[in-house]
Amino acid sequence: MNINNFFATDPASIFLLVLTSVISFALGRFIVTSRAKKRQREEIKLKEKALRDRPPETESRNKSKRKRQLQ
Repeated sequence: MNINNFFATDPASIFLLVLTSVISFALGRFIVTSRAKKRQREEIKLKEKALRDRPPETESRNKSKRKRQLQ
């Protein structure tokens, strides 16, 4: 490949190359962030479900601790 041919390329083709690269990068970042947000929402839902489904705490034998638990 002759180096002069590289610099003699059409500006429109360079512009299209840059444009497609930018679009590809932006779509990639959008997909990655949307997956991360979806994964985070699912984790929060699982944590909330685990808190709802856990068995109730047994009542403490310590009288002062029982009072705090009832508050």
